Amino acid sequence: MRGLFFLFFCTVYLSFFPQIGPGVWQDHTSLNFCNSVSKLGSKIYASNNVGLVAFNEEELAPQAITKINGLSDVGVKLLRTNPYNSKLLVIYENSNIDVIDLNGNIKNYPDFKLKIIDGKKLINEVAFNKQFAYLACGFGIVLFDTEKLEVKETFVIGPGGTPIDVYQVALNDSLIFAATASGIYKSNYKTKNLNDFNNWKLINTELPVGPYAGIVNVDGKLITAYSPNKLDNSQTLKDTLYVLKNNIWSKYKPSETGYTIRKFCLTNGELFSYMDQFGAKIENVNTESPSNYITTFNGANDLQPADIYFGKDYLSNLSYWVADLIYGLYQTYSFYPYYPQNKISRNGINNPQVNNIDVFDGKVAISPSHPDEGGGSTYSQQGLNVLKNGEWSYLKFNDFNSNVIKDITHVLFDRKDKTRIWASSWSSGLLEYKNEKLVAIYNPSNTPSMSEINSNNPRSIGLSMDKDGNLWFANSDVPNFLNVRKKDGTFQSFNFGTGRFTRKTLIDKNNYVWSIHEREGGITVFKHNNFTPPYDSKRLTKDVGNGNLQSNSVFSIAEDRDGKIWVGTAAGIVVFYDPTSIFNSSNFDAQPIKIVQDGNVELLLGKEVVTSIVVDGADNKWIGTQTGGVYCFSPDGLKELYHFTVDNSPLYSNAVLDINYDEVTGDLFFGTELGLQSYRGKIVKGEDNYSNVYAYPNPVKPNYNGTVLIRGLIDNSVVKIVDESGNLAWEGKSTGGQIEWGIANFSGNRVASGVYIVYATSTDGEKRAVSKILVTN
Repeated sequence: MRGLFFLFFCTVYLSFFPQIGPGVWQDHTSLNFCNSVSKLGSKIYASNNVGLVAFNEEELAPQAITKINGLSDVGVKLLRTNPYNSKLLVIYENSNIDVIDLNGNIKNYPDFKLKIIDGKKLINEVAFNKQFAYLACGFGIVLFDTEKLEVKETFVIGPGGTPIDVYQVALNDSLIFAATASGIYKSNYKTKNLNDFNNWKLINTELPVGPYAGIVNVDGKLITAYSPNKLDNSQTLKDTLYVLKNNIWSKYKPSETGYTIRKFCLTNGELFSYMDQFGAKIENVNTESPSNYITTFNGANDLQPADIYFGKDYLSNLSYWVADLIYGLYQTYSFYPYYPQNKISRNGINNPQVNNIDVFDGKVAISPSHPDEGGGSTYSQQGLNVLKNGEWSYLKFNDFNSNVIKDITHVLFDRKDKTRIWASSWSSGLLEYKNEKLVAIYNPSNTPSMSEINSNNPRSIGLSMDKDGNLWFANSDVPNFLNVRKKDGTFQSFNFGTGRFTRKTLIDKNNYVWSIHEREGGITVFKHNNFTPPYDSKRLTKDVGNGNLQSNSVFSIAEDRDGKIWVGTAAGIVVFYDPTSIFNSSNFDAQPIKIVQDGNVELLLGKEVVTSIVVDGADNKWIGTQTGGVYCFSPDGLKELYHFTVDNSPLYSNAVLDINYDEVTGDLFFGTELGLQSYRGKIVKGEDNYSNVYAYPNPVKPNYNGTVLIRGLIDNSVVKIVDESGNLAWEGKSTGGQIEWGIANFSGNRVASGVYIVYATSTDGEKRAVSKILVTN
């Protein structure tokens, strides 16, 4: 019976808690954006720019491959497979290269990324000849060995050996052709020294001189596209396809006009593909007729295909995989409506855009639009993303007047009503959701207390809720920039005489409302005395005696567990150690934190723009910066605990827009300019009692090399672990609501197989708990 209870406990626990431990990163990017696709062996690989997804064509179960679990970088631009040796090249926007083999092993070639080169250092396309990849670059051609992972040669082929933008390369039995910004160059790669620019000849008699979008070898014939639009956006619908047959160039389909060729993609046998102004077109070079033409996504004609792969599927049918910038990755057998386009989905936020992150009651919500400091709109029509029970959902919006809602700037779970979510829109005002449905819009036309800087532009942002359930928000750049929707449903605004750019608000434990201002606006602190006039407010600046902010451009704010107010500015961090003194004393200035760096006294992050601050369950401060990544400091700010950057961690970007913390799981959510990630920290909120103490993973299996977390603890619990004979194996003290055990004894050796008993005791000794862990070796 005892064993059955233990098994039941483990099963119930496992079904309710995600099995990832501290230090684990997770990616939250969907596949709704896709810019390249290829096939390696039996797997389809597709890029969502941040990373890849890979899946078996029959099973359609996409698995993420990112910087978190194998890739060397972010910003994937191009996927191309060498059929000669089954190597997949992952080409990044910064010219970094990863190579993936059939077993999924990933090797990195960073030398090209790091090399200083005259001209544009970018890779436009790839052509293969045996193990060699000819990289068409922004300055010339690079010959890359996909087996040895080394650059063999570099060809700079412009006039006089100058750099020239090469868009694509193609080879036949003896000649190499380069489609460039100036025309088609050719040389004999078997008899000529390709390093000598004199051996490259511009074809200027058979073909017009000018930009060519690309060139491909299709069943022994060369196809190229003369593309005036490549360098001049006004020259649309003037592209011309040419074909080289029997050593003679001629117009391909001479009677057909009106192309805008954006790029050539895959060739397969006698078929080749390209992107034109309507969609993805597949043609037969021998019949000079279309084989397929995909111009809609299940009837929607606003698609933006970027790449295509086609070939026989596992049932031997010709299958097409389209990478689309709007609809993501989809598969089809032909054009709609005769065949549907089957979208491949992956759990994640709908779009990589992130402005703010809210976490409450085990749920996470993301708003997408981040207006610039000048108040410029991003014109985003993205809705809200909500994470609940491990699954992301996307909340679209429907304006009751059929107007498009743009730029959702902020999102907040109602702290009093779990069915309600609030959102703010730069163009539409305050949005109310009930049960994940938009039910009301409050804007200056129906809420007279709200102001707008100009017509249909209330610039609503910066939601926060006080302990009584009053919802505070800003209408930026107008004199009455601070607004409240009281718990009784009425609205009120407060006029401060001058409009200020406002992105965030905070209500502290004293019920003061802090509005922070970028663009040299400082901070406005408002004391409303429970809405009983007279009100009081104070504007804080960088001046000594009036705030001592170090900078008047303020980007972030947080209240720690002791009630201190931490402020992030364009010149680092300052702290208000006694916020109540702002209204009852003349000595209320914030203080910078001084640290010793290389023997010099410096201000904490004094050279960083601090974009976000969040406090975890142990009062540690997690800091996001504009260019320096993520920091974590001890409660007093004097000790650096972590510093995550793109160079030392899986962090996608050093430009961090927002951070938030889930006190239940310990997850830190990082919103960067490239999307959303999370990092599972060791700290969770301490409990009030020992009603739910458990350990995971439990049981510990023989091949498990991680640690065990014991959760549900009161803060600062004394934890002792003993074996069944009562011998002490390990002890420690929790920080927050959990403690980590390395499955080892005091000597650092892994403990023997058996049942281990966990004893937890509160600091005062008044509360106790017992749990068990099964270890098998």
